[in-house]
Amino acid sequence: MKKLLCRLACLAAFCLATSTQAALLTFDPPVEVIEINNVTDVATYREGAFRITGDATSYLPLFGVGAVGSDGLLVFADMPITLMAAGGGLFSLLGQDYAATDLGFGLVPNATLMVSGLVNGGGSLQLTLLLDDLGFSSFSFQGWSKLTQVSFAANADFVLDNINAVQQAIPEPASLALVSVALAGLALARRRKRAFGQ
Repeated sequence: MKKLLCRLACLAAFCLATSTQAALLTFDPPVEVIEINNVTDVATYREGAFRITGDATSYLPLFGVGAVGSDGLLVFADMPITLMAAGGGLFSLLGQDYAATDLGFGLVPNATLMVSGLVNGGGSLQLTLLLDDLGFSSFSFQGWSKLTQVSFAANADFVLDNINAVQQAIPEPASLALVSVALAGLALARRRKRAFGQ
């Protein structure tokens, strides 16, 4: 009986081990449909396991504006956008490519991109990046994990590309049921052991 309970506990722990789903948001074809809620005026872009939301006039996936001539996400000045896991849940932000862009009005001097993350259970992370030229820069995030959402906002137009994020999978109900059975079995075994004075 003890061996069976130990095996059940090991199986339950294995089932609950967090698996991850990595994604690289490239904004390249096939471009997902951008859904616009006409009541709230919020636009939602989905790619892989993630979604980006913002005001319907805040961003636009465009051909050829990304890193090395690929597609990218053009985000307009003073219009924040938010990255979240498509099905909810937690994720880690690993990196991104970003650049200032000139839509014919010249570069904004001392432009900055503010990246803000909300951490599960409270707390936040914040980072400011310079948007000082039209060339793409890559940035790797350290310790940006257990996030519920990340917001990007700048005081100038900018382009995002190759957002690298990893979503933590949520255990499925069958795994939770197996863990419950294993824990109940362990509790019962302990109770029997005490009842027989062993």
